[in-house]
Amino acid sequence: MPRNPQNENEKTTLTLLQPLGRVSDEDFQEHVWGRLARRRMKIRRGIRFAVTGVVMLLVLAAGFVMTETLLRVSEMPPGAQGQTPSPVTSAPAEHTPSAPVGAPLRSFYVPLKMLDRNEDAPKLVAQANELDATAAVITLKDGGGYLSYQSNLMQQGRINANQKMRYRMYWTMRDLQEKAGQRIVGVIHCFDDPLAAGAMPEAAVLRRDTDNSPWTDGQGRRWLNPYAPQAREYLLALIREAVALGVDEILLCGVAFPGGNLQGAVFPGQEEIDPDAEDAAEKKLAAARNAALRSFIAEAKEAAGTAPLHVMIPGQAALNGAQELGGDIWGCAADYIAVDTRGTPWARDESYWRTRPVLPVVETPEDAQGARDYIVLTDEISDVQRAPASPAAETTQAESGGRLFGLFG
Repeated sequence: MPRNPQNENEKTTLTLLQPLGRVSDEDFQEHVWGRLARRRMKIRRGIRFAVTGVVMLLVLAAGFVMTETLLRVSEMPPGAQGQTPSPVTSAPAEHTPSAPVGAPLRSFYVPLKMLDRNEDAPKLVAQANELDATAAVITLKDGGGYLSYQSNLMQQGRINANQKMRYRMYWTMRDLQEKAGQRIVGVIHCFDDPLAAGAMPEAAVLRRDTDNSPWTDGQGRRWLNPYAPQAREYLLALIREAVALGVDEILLCGVAFPGGNLQGAVFPGQEEIDPDAEDAAEKKLAAARNAALRSFIAEAKEAAGTAPLHVMIPGQAALNGAQELGGDIWGCAADYIAVDTRGTPWARDESYWRTRPVLPVVETPEDAQGARDYIVLTDEISDVQRAPASPAAETTQAESGGRLFGLFG
């Protein structure tokens, strides 16, 4: 028996037309249900189209995520994918320099933003040729603790320094070496690392009277503790990894203790000093810190293998030493000393530049004032929420392989 139509308008039409004999009850039922069926079909069709659209969007999103993942993996150097080098025991790879070590070091800085896109590599190659440069300076680990390349070391611990990696870093480095004949100088910030210090309290400078809470300096930055084996091993592992990637020379920044007011700071591993013997205690404390930095530089040189190692210090520290260094570090195990002359007008005076055979760190090639060898460096920090990087760094007088790095001569 046919069902009664549910639409009130159709019921009204049935009431009006049936007494006039214009339509039968059976024909009218068929007419009403046909319209309802067509309406249902349109609704179902609309639902199907909507579901299909949502599924297609999900498929496209999944494809985008997979493509990004594959791109990240493809940017890792051949042979590094899926491998996890030891952060402590792995030996440095056999090093083949991109250019003769005795060649002049006329460098230019590669901005981090130019390590992300394929089209920027040819621009850098052209820039190197235009400047007649022999070396490209690339920041491997910035003053915020972040890496510009995909490090396998991050798989082993709590530090997530790969967050700011640059997708084309490795291949851009290779293009500069192979197409422009550039040596790659890799910059690694050391103990001024708030990221690692926050992730590894056992490796950090700690606050006094707290339960393993990292100490912060006047700018709110945490520091790794130069006495801590965990801090040193992490940095040494990064140096080994950089050499294995094909970096030709290493420039270490931030090889120093934090400066300024250190009241409330605790350095686990530091020898207890008698507070009653103030002068003697201060000298003993400075000597202990200087020895700790020198021993780390010796370990870093061993980790770098045959790759030349530079250690950067502020210009003023080159003349008078510094609290952050526990004095000075002339004569340490580094191959070359790099003196940071940026923002130091007196350091650009020619008479000063001819005083010592060291490697100048400058803002532009023009600031080198004709020096044979120089490093152009820009401080870039991936983490924009972090305060400016510590100015502490290191320097050493050295002569190696017939090549004299001379800021001052």
